[in-house]
Amino acid sequence: MKWRIYFTIVGFVALLLAIYSTDVFASWTDDTNEGLERGQLSSETQSDEQLEPPEEDVPLDEEFTLLNDQQIEKFQQSRQDEGITPTHIKIPAIDVDAPIEQVGILDNGQMGVPENIDNVGWYEPGTKPGELGNSVLAGHVDSKSGPAVFFYLDQLEEGDEIIVSNDVGDERTYTVQQMESYPYTDAPIQNIFGPSDEKNLNLITCTGTFNRDQGTHEERLVVYTELEEPAESEEPDADSESTPPDEINMSGSVLTWHAVRVEGVAGYRVYKSDDGENFDHVSSISSHERKSFTDKEAADHVYYVTTVYLDGTESEPSESVNQE
Repeated sequence: MKWRIYFTIVGFVALLLAIYSTDVFASWTDDTNEGLERGQLSSETQSDEQLEPPEEDVPLDEEFTLLNDQQIEKFQQSRQDEGITPTHIKIPAIDVDAPIEQVGILDNGQMGVPENIDNVGWYEPGTKPGELGNSVLAGHVDSKSGPAVFFYLDQLEEGDEIIVSNDVGDERTYTVQQMESYPYTDAPIQNIFGPSDEKNLNLITCTGTFNRDQGTHEERLVVYTELEEPAESEEPDADSESTPPDEINMSGSVLTWHAVRVEGVAGYRVYKSDDGENFDHVSSISSHERKSFTDKEAADHVYYVTTVYLDGTESEPSESVNQE
């Protein structure tokens, strides 16, 4: 008798598992989208479930499946203004090719300079080259033994290049804008060292008559330079950060596109329209998922796709397509 009860219970459990595995219970729920692949929109609920464009403050990880937090942080930092810690300077016009060392403020309140007359000093408490603001480099003009690293600095002309690099070879190139000489006790400190909404590099050396009583030259030469920004292309290239997807194709009820092969893509947004002018956001596809979207009512609509990056920016629309 006990064995019959045991086998009856085991059989009943097995039956329940078999029913569950065939998704019979799914038909008892109210979710009409159950069983659809990601990116597929149910034709029965499509008009009622169009997605609103994401709010600006909605985290991307609520819209897309993001795989690596470190990649996200690295990409977001790369989109910001980043400077370099300079270790080398080249000024081709006057044959300067010299190491850079970090200097600070002396006890007398002045900016320090390297002891080696062939080195250049970067004012380390200040702005890094490449960042917004005034980055400052200083070098000797001469010494008792002869010319120093910035001896010919006064021969620079507008448009000449100054190239600074770090210890791994990252470079920032600046062009000379103007030169000014000031009494060494009356230089415009705010203009040279202060904040700026531009990316500047200011070079300083001594000039004018040498005052033996004070042990320094009576003037300071300041060369004002500005960072060369990469030229903006009128046509976005394959590496553009605002590249929309290409190879957009609608075959039957399936919309497909090619992935954008640049760093930092979070995913793609699919938009559709009844009239070809007013588009609604209808789906978000993560970058690692299949690049497709299914709509059983595709014959009556037009579609385009955009690329969304890890910093939240969105590309221009792709070309619009409809069912052929």
